[in-house]
Amino acid sequence: MKSDSSLRRLLPFAAYFNICFFWGTAGVANKLSSSMIHPFFAGSLRFLIASVLMALWVGFRHESLAVGLRDGKTLAVGSVLMYFLNTVLLLFASRRVDAGISTVMVSLIPITILLVDSLAARKLCVSWVGIGGIIGGFAGIAVVVVGSISGGNADPIGIALLLLADIVWSVGTVYLKYQSISASVQVQIFYQSAIPAILFFFCAVLTGNFDLGKLSWRGALPMAYMGIADSIVGLTSYLYLLRRWKTSVVSTYAYINPVVGILLSALLLSEEITMAKVGGMLLILVSVFVIQREDWLSGLLTRRVKRIAD
Repeated sequence: MKSDSSLRRLLPFAAYFNICFFWGTAGVANKLSSSMIHPFFAGSLRFLIASVLMALWVGFRHESLAVGLRDGKTLAVGSVLMYFLNTVLLLFASRRVDAGISTVMVSLIPITILLVDSLAARKLCVSWVGIGGIIGGFAGIAVVVVGSISGGNADPIGIALLLLADIVWSVGTVYLKYQSISASVQVQIFYQSAIPAILFFFCAVLTGNFDLGKLSWRGALPMAYMGIADSIVGLTSYLYLLRRWKTSVVSTYAYINPVVGILLSALLLSEEITMAKVGGMLLILVSVFVIQREDWLSGLLTRRVKRIAD
C-alpha cells in the first residue's frame, strides 16, 4: 500500500518529464526523418503507428471508436489544423532550418495563441504588460531569423513555414477551446492520429512519394518514435497533468522544450549553438513568462508605482 501511494505521488512528475523531454525532441526527430524520406511519407508513418496503437488501447479498454456527428466534425477540424497542416509545415521546414531553430520558433506558440484568441474575441485579450510580452516575443524571432539566415542555418522560406505552423496550431487550439467533445481522451487521440494518417497517405500517393523501396530505418525510426513518444505518451501525459496540477504549473514545460531541443540538436546533429539561437530563445521565453504571468506582474507594478507616488 505504501509503495502504491509513493508511485501515485511520482506519476505527475514522470508525466511532467515526459512532456518536457519528448516534446522538446520533436525538432530533432523531424529533422532526422525528413532528411531521409519525403515529409508526406514520414507523416503517414508517424500517424499510422500512433493510430494503430491507440485503436489497440481503446479495444483493450472495451471502448467504442464510434463518435457522434458533432464530435466527429470537431475532431476532424482540430486534427486537420493541429496534426496534419501543422506537421506538414514542420516537416517541410525541417529540411530548410536547423532543428534547434525549429524548437525555438515553436516556443512562440503561447504568444500566437493569444493573438488568435484576441482575433476570435474581437478584442485584445491582454493588458499593456502582455503587449510588452508580445513585442518581446517577436523581437526574439527577429534575433533568431536575422542571425540564422546570415549564418546559413536557415532560409526565409523555412522560417515562414515555421511561423505558419505556429499560427495553424494556434487556430486549432482556439477552435477546440470553444468546442465540447464527449468522446474519451483515448478516442480523441485515436482520431487525432487516424485523420492525419489518412491525409498524409493520400498526399504521399498523389505526389508519388509513397515508395516503400525508399524506406530506411533512419527515416522510419524517428517517426515511429514521434508516433509513440509525442502523439501518445506526450499528449496523454499532458492531459493527465492538467487534471492534477494547475495549468500555470503545467505550462512551464514551454520553457524547457527549447533548451532540450537546442542541446539535443547539438549532440545528435552536431548543430552549432549560436548566439542568435540562445539570445532569441531567451527573449521568447521571457516574453512567454510575461504573458502567462501578466496579472501578477501588472499588480506588482501597480503596487510599486503607488508606493513611489505616495
